Amino acid sequence: MSRFTISIAGASGYTGLEAIRFLSFHPDIEIGNLYGDSSAGLVISDIYPALKGICDLEITSIDSLNDDRSDAVLLGLPHGKSAEAASRLMEGGYEGRIIDMGSDFRLRDAGGYPQWYGYEHAYPGLIPHFVYGLTEVYRSEISRAKNVANPGCFASALQLAIVPAVKSGIISGPVHITGITGSTGSGASHSSTTHFSTRFANFRAYKVFGHQHLGEVKQTMADLSGNPPELLFVPVSGPITRGIWLTASFVLGRDEELEDLYASFYRGSPLVRLRTGLPELKPVVGTAFTDIGMVQQGRNVVVGVAIDNLGKGAAGQAIQNLNLMLGMPEERGLIVPPVVF
Repeated sequence: MSRFTISIAGASGYTGLEAIRFLSFHPDIEIGNLYGDSSAGLVISDIYPALKGICDLEITSIDSLNDDRSDAVLLGLPHGKSAEAASRLMEGGYEGRIIDMGSDFRLRDAGGYPQWYGYEHAYPGLIPHFVYGLTEVYRSEISRAKNVANPGCFASALQLAIVPAVKSGIISGPVHITGITGSTGSGASHSSTTHFSTRFANFRAYKVFGHQHLGEVKQTMADLSGNPPELLFVPVSGPITRGIWLTASFVLGRDEELEDLYASFYRGSPLVRLRTGLPELKPVVGTAFTDIGMVQQGRNVVVGVAIDNLGKGAAGQAIQNLNLMLGMPEERGLIVPPVVF
């Protein structure tokens, strides 16, 4: 018997779809209600035939979200829309947990939203009610939280690449980061830059030094260090559907075996797998795992990270946090194999 009922708003988007996929096989969770806007009235398995016989729920109008009485609601809504949905839930007396898989509560300072996301936050009073959900750093806070702001996909990979080194204060100088992301990171809505003809057999750098996820990354770095390093980030759109493959290069300020440092930091993190050398992407696709490896030459280091942008970068991490919030092991329902070939 399922112990918890979980609803999903924005169910027909890629992040909502991935949450449905994971939760459908979670041993302690039953999917409650699916909410949507343009998809309201449709059956989710008619939109995504792969779900036929796995989840055949009808999507109801997001206007009925106020009446939800599930144990938790996952918000997979566009930027700026999650805050409105969270406000409606709270004003309606909702007593369950809320996890925002969007961007609306990642920054603790409402003044950062115009800079990083290009809009004024409509509900700044709600921001203090959310805990930032990078599980491997804020595990204890998440386990006590009622509401969690899920990190962005690039932000997750980037932070996991450098957090142990930043916390130890061992980095000297800037960190040079290059990250390649799949097309699903742009969401289900089409644009000229996500069109197949543009993306196929092509690499395209965008938002160089100014990607929106840097705001939340810098926030975490300030939590960990009084003197965080400068981050020079080049995001790249790649010709793949899913995944992020990222490298972070930096110089150490003292002699140190970084593999030992990372092994110590990630001990007790069941969804982080330390690899020999730089990791590959394929072993994490379709999973909530993070694969981390490195190459060190004296004080020069390259750390590599591979995640699925919809897994650890979105829905998988949301469920990892949800497990903690509901008193379960964080990896519960998330140990699934990748599609190997």
